Amino acid sequence: MVMNINNKADPVFLPTGKSGFSELRALNKIYVDKTEMIWALARDSNYYFFSRPRRFGKTLLLSTFESLFKYGLRDFKGLDIEKLWTDDKTYPVIRLDFTACAKFQRIDEFLSKFRSMVYRNVGKAGLVLPEPDGKGIVTLVDQFESLITDNSIQSPVLLIDEYDAPINNHLENNELCDQVTQELAAFYSMLKRQSSYLRFLFITGICKHNTLNLFSSGNFIQDISAYPMFSTLTGYTEDELRHYFMPYIENAAKILNLSVEQCITKIKHHYDGFCFDLKASAHVLNPWSTLNFLSHPDIGFLNYWYNSAGLPTVLEQYIKEHSLKNPEEYGQDRVLSVDDLTNYRGLNGEFSDTVMLYQTGYLSIKSAFVEDMTVTLNYPNAEVSESMAKLYTEMVLGNRTVTSVIGYGPVGLFGTKSPETVVASLNKLFLSVDYKDYPLKSEATLRAYLQLYLKLGGINQFIETHNAKGRSDLEFKVQDRYWVIELKFAKEQDDPQKLLNEAVEQLKSRQYGEQNETKLQHIRLALVFSQKDRQFVENVAV
Repeated sequence: MVMNINNKADPVFLPTGKSGFSELRALNKIYVDKTEMIWALARDSNYYFFSRPRRFGKTLLLSTFESLFKYGLRDFKGLDIEKLWTDDKTYPVIRLDFTACAKFQRIDEFLSKFRSMVYRNVGKAGLVLPEPDGKGIVTLVDQFESLITDNSIQSPVLLIDEYDAPINNHLENNELCDQVTQELAAFYSMLKRQSSYLRFLFITGICKHNTLNLFSSGNFIQDISAYPMFSTLTGYTEDELRHYFMPYIENAAKILNLSVEQCITKIKHHYDGFCFDLKASAHVLNPWSTLNFLSHPDIGFLNYWYNSAGLPTVLEQYIKEHSLKNPEEYGQDRVLSVDDLTNYRGLNGEFSDTVMLYQTGYLSIKSAFVEDMTVTLNYPNAEVSESMAKLYTEMVLGNRTVTSVIGYGPVGLFGTKSPETVVASLNKLFLSVDYKDYPLKSEATLRAYLQLYLKLGGINQFIETHNAKGRSDLEFKVQDRYWVIELKFAKEQDDPQKLLNEAVEQLKSRQYGEQNETKLQHIRLALVFSQKDRQFVENVAV
């Protein structure tokens, strides 16, 4: 889609595809101007690390640095940095993307891909690696060290993208992971020793692996990932969304029969809420999901997170060796100390699941308590919340989808089927859970799994909804129906029929749900789940 913005005659394009910064500018694609922050980083000879989840603009950021140092202000006409940048020199730029050597089965295969990646990108920078001489220059690390310390060439700029990809892809193989770590640790130790020869160093990744000698003693590299002043270095703020993308928002609003403000509210509900700074001072929208929606608004607010960035290999491998928190903790706030959040643990099980979920973008900072040095984490938005529900449910179903097990999505089931069909389908779902470490051990876990299933369909739920006479277990709206569910959990010594009678009495005498959504069809359902039979054994619609 092509549109005109700001009354310009030339059409502008959404910045989709794989274009780097120079190509983006040449093709007249929208560039959200971050160059004042880029200037603040690039003006001095410093060394930085910047962590963000996948699909969050890290590669475009490095491409912007590359253009600045390689071509000066050639591609920056009209941007903030044009009035700030005073360095009239250009530099050789070596840009290494470690995703190019992330897939391998043996250490020799990794070393071969690592070598090829380095040789290729050094050549693109117009430089030549010195060949091994069997004396002082033996390994690839020796070659690279000799190159960057060569006084006959101008101080090079080194940009490293996804530095942790070779490790994150192999967390399940301790031996191979250790071998790769040793090789990379030697490379980063050399960079630390010889950093003074570099004009600028910027490294991006998802995780912060302390075992790589990159973040150990000294102030070699600054981790700016949680600095408030750089919290919006990638991603879009609401102001940026309105300023740069308004014609596309207006187009989406028209297609979806919404007002512009309603459309913006929905975009934020689905794709906003990512906060990475320790003061919780700013939040941003996920650029990947936002751009996908604006490109194809006719298909609605889809979940782009899970299928693209939402399950990076590092999280997938971690889950194989660990389990997420108990399902009743889904959607609950998690409080973490700043020290735990910023001083990442390392490899082979040393990560906590909370830190891992934060690093990969599943959890975001919602509030900060500076005096206590703690932050509160939760899901950033509806898209990630639904992705998390999908992750939980597929784990307990042995990597099967809910739809493949029971044949219905949540909206189809609760929106069109009879209460009898609903109960039968839920029983089919619960009987599909692996018997080992069976998670349904209380009324709280039972309700949690119902919530997760509903969340897969984007259905908002109300837990323990209060009225003048009490509080219901679970209420939710699906299409033209309003469901009120009262749950009971029958342990082996309990009488299910007695519990059912109690649930029915509560629904009737306390008039649960009667005050809500009065124009919709109300379905009030009493359900008794048997711990022994692992299914609903009693039910009645009131």
